[in-house]
Amino acid sequence: MNTIKQKAISGIKWTSLSSVVIALIQIAQVSILARLLSPSDFGLMAIVMVVIGFSRIFSDMGISNAIIHKQNTTHRQLSSLYWLNIASGLTVFFIITTCSPLIALFYKEPKLTELLIILATSFIMLGIGNQYRVLFQKELQFNLMAKIEIASAFGAFSIAILSALKGLGVYTLAYASLTNTIISSSLFLFFGLRVHKPSLVFNYNEIKDYIGFGLYQMGDSTLNYFNAEFDVILIGRLLGPESLGIYSIVKQLVMRPAQIINPIITRVTFPIMAKVQDDDEQLKKIYLKTIHYLASVNFPIYITMAILSDPIVMIMFGQTWREGIPILQILSIYAMLRSTGNPIGTLVMAKGRMRLSFYWNLSLFLFIPLVVWYGSRFGITGVASSLLLLQAFLIIPIWFFIVRRLCYSGFLEYYKQMLTPLLFSVLSAFSCTLIYLELNQVFMEIKSDLFDMPLIQILFVVLLGGLIYITLSKLSNNSTIKKLK
Repeated sequence: MNTIKQKAISGIKWTSLSSVVIALIQIAQVSILARLLSPSDFGLMAIVMVVIGFSRIFSDMGISNAIIHKQNTTHRQLSSLYWLNIASGLTVFFIITTCSPLIALFYKEPKLTELLIILATSFIMLGIGNQYRVLFQKELQFNLMAKIEIASAFGAFSIAILSALKGLGVYTLAYASLTNTIISSSLFLFFGLRVHKPSLVFNYNEIKDYIGFGLYQMGDSTLNYFNAEFDVILIGRLLGPESLGIYSIVKQLVMRPAQIINPIITRVTFPIMAKVQDDDEQLKKIYLKTIHYLASVNFPIYITMAILSDPIVMIMFGQTWREGIPILQILSIYAMLRSTGNPIGTLVMAKGRMRLSFYWNLSLFLFIPLVVWYGSRFGITGVASSLLLLQAFLIIPIWFFIVRRLCYSGFLEYYKQMLTPLLFSVLSAFSCTLIYLELNQVFMEIKSDLFDMPLIQILFVVLLGGLIYITLSKLSNNSTIKKLK
């Protein structure tokens, strides 16, 4: 276990570095492109990425997580799985290419045809490098993965800026995404061939267990993906690409903290939980710690985003995007609640209980579209509000139907991991807001507009609020702060 712990700590360090650097690159990219491209460009790209994201589930067939879950995979099995990945990638490429005119017709946007064909080529590249990414993750080689991901993000950023300056419009976003895939897949292939060279063999009988695991994983991921992206699908059809552009760029920003922070922990804990999947007590201990750490970091960030929605939108995107301010406020609380549910997927895959997760997402799929559709009657603000109410409603059922069954965690035992971070986050935000209002009044009396500057508002709230939150956390549980550090 000591060796696993050392690899976990090293993995967290490298994943943290990768996540932070990539986040800074992507934030800079979005901020620059928001001033060079129109909301409708981002709306069209959001539709394309929904199709591409959905297709990636089928191209992988859930095999990646099956490789991590199963601890004794032979060279022949890996070879068969590799060629299966290649074949599924090519199949998805041809399906998207064939269906792209129909998708463009559904949304009444002719540009979608060419955009989808451009990005469909990424599936050919994904097939050749994906297995090596999985093998590096399984063996906790996160230092190499971090370097590859940073290089890919920087390459995509460079292409995006150059394309935007040349006036390529929405194609800027497509070329950037394709560049990222090409670079990462090529590098994973280059380094992966040093440790595993696939043989020219394909034996279905040797991999049918992996396919069986993967089919439930694929079905579960498909439902989960539709549940998460149905808002984008519906807004694009009913409210048009401009409204979707505003909604999607704000949603991307809101989901970014959890997309950065959660994988730092879950990408490392998944292979570790898979190794201790038969030790229920150890598994529960790791999972509850995961939830506590994620809540301790995510909660203060999201509450701060909700408070600072106005200056954040102004600095990140500019005046054109003011309509996104209330969306940012609502979705920040939605994302905060969702961030603690996200690691459940890691627990499910570690235990190999994909059927349970599949039926859970199937039940959600039956009524999520209705909830989002009703919210869309009130515009993009209504969609965001409906998602928040739904996420709040699901807090207890998630524990009862999934967490309780997989790691035998009690109700109070589970929610205690989130209660303290939530309380401290609210207290910090409340205290910081009161101090800000008092100081702002003082500056107004001396006729200074210092506190009206968006950057000053953000720096003040982040620094003072962060100091209050860390102080409260240290007084309550200093060991958590030390471990997170």
